[in-house]
Amino acid sequence: MSDSIGTKEFAEKWNVKQYKVSEWCRLGLIPGANQDKVRSPWHIPKNATPPKIIKGEK
Repeated sequence: MSDSIGTKEFAEKWNVKQYKVSEWCRLGLIPGANQDKVRSPWHIPKNATPPKIIKGEK
């Protein structure tokens, strides 16, 4: 059994948009998220949580 999930499953789990999860991964805001190579799916640890975003921050 895998210890990671993809962006779609993470988005559903935390009720956020999938594109936002991908952006967080690209920006390094989800610790432990990685890709095998550029343009491949993200692997996010099952126990990862969304980043705390400060209101007004882009």
